[in-house]
Amino acid sequence: MRFQKIYVEITNICNLNCSFCSIDNRQKEEMSLQQFDIILDKIRHYTKSIYLHVKGEPLLHSKIDEILKISEKYNMKVKITTNGTLLKSKLSTLQKYSNIKQINVSLHSENNIPDYFEKVFKSSDILSKNIPIVYRIWLLDNYKLDKLSTLIVDKIINYYNLDSSFKEKVLKEKNIKIKDNIYLDKDNEFTWPDNNQENNYENGTCYGTRSHIAILVNGDVVPCCLDSKGILKLGNIFENNLEDILNSKLFKIINEGFRNHKVVCNLCKNCNFRKKFK
Repeated sequence: MRFQKIYVEITNICNLNCSFCSIDNRQKEEMSLQQFDIILDKIRHYTKSIYLHVKGEPLLHSKIDEILKISEKYNMKVKITTNGTLLKSKLSTLQKYSNIKQINVSLHSENNIPDYFEKVFKSSDILSKNIPIVYRIWLLDNYKLDKLSTLIVDKIINYYNLDSSFKEKVLKEKNIKIKDNIYLDKDNEFTWPDNNQENNYENGTCYGTRSHIAILVNGDVVPCCLDSKGILKLGNIFENNLEDILNSKLFKIINEGFRNHKVVCNLCKNCNFRKKFK
């Protein structure tokens, strides 16, 4: 079995505390270089693309340069999701690696950093010479702009000298080109799945276990990046081979369920993101 991508959470530590992020009681830590090397060695026959994202701010990892170097050693294509606060300070590191294929910048982060948008935009302009940059924002239901998303779009329009019609594009189009190699992507705001709710909605599918899986900072393997609490633990990559994890009873139940348009786990039944795939 091969996956389009595997999410690897190199740290679950973040320098922000955004209200839309999920709350968990997991120990805050960062993955060691040895652990990261073990993971890539175990997954290299199952994917050629890793996403440095689940929870946490990946650029906060104390050895992000070495993390990227190990990724390069295993010929892994890397995509990074960041809140953008550290882009400027990590410019030289990010420019070194040709295997970084995309950087997603969540502009919806809640921060009081002076000149945040200008710093992010200037850093993105430099990085976009070699790396595609995708800005991300959340909209209200029915793709309506709230106060923060309106502010963000106005900042983009002003910085990039865009026509006012750009705001209409944001409401109507999915992936909008701002300039060469810089894009804006948006989606309706969603709530993280909650295992405590009871939902009898059993029909539907998802890409989890089918196109991707996620590995948390402690090595726990979960069906997708939205299981930020590790509720549906399939196994631990430091204790098991990935083949054994994919042959586990829980993985097979979830995977076969989605392939047959059946949702078997309570967490998945309560996932708003999964309900998009009707």
